[in-house]
Amino acid sequence: MIRVTYLSQEALPLSSDAVLGLLTQCHRNNTDRGLTGMLLFGNGTFLQTLEGEAEVVDALMAKIGRDPRHTGMKVLRREAITERLYSQWSMGFERVTEKTLAEIPSLRNIGLRNFNPEYLSSHGEVIDTLLERHRAPHWDPLIRELDARDKLIAQLRGEIANEHMRSEMAALVLETVIEAAQNGRLDEAHVEICRSTLRSLR
Repeated sequence: MIRVTYLSQEALPLSSDAVLGLLTQCHRNNTDRGLTGMLLFGNGTFLQTLEGEAEVVDALMAKIGRDPRHTGMKVLRREAITERLYSQWSMGFERVTEKTLAEIPSLRNIGLRNFNPEYLSSHGEVIDTLLERHRAPHWDPLIRELDARDKLIAQLRGEIANEHMRSEMAALVLETVIEAAQNGRLDEAHVEICRSTLRSLR
């Protein structure tokens, strides 16, 4: 298996509806291909990491490179792995905002303006810190050596991260529905998205 991490920028500003469509596509395709990973999006910048069988990841990366929705794709890392770090998500997602960065002590002074390919390419520690928040706790090398008390803490950390992910998706769905309603494009598909999201939150 391999893990690939890359950066790119949106070619044109993406609406919440477009971002939701992208995530839906990623989730479906990754599930079918046995891929896991994490997507961070903010300030028009994509930071994504994918993990799975080498030939599958490489084929998807080639396809992503041809996607007209983004530009300037730059692969930061391609590494052989024996274990997955994002095993609980076929495609985890977080929208990076000023609030997101302010919640992380070491990134409080970064500012959303610096969440861009040029800055991130030369600040690998920022990328590591952002992605670390979403790693599967049981794959963290340190957690393997923790005692029962610390394993419970790790479990709680994972549950908190999972709840955060669910709230991010719910917020994105709400933004999509609001946009559709404002533009007079609200249809049964949006209602079904709401139903599906509600089921996942219960």
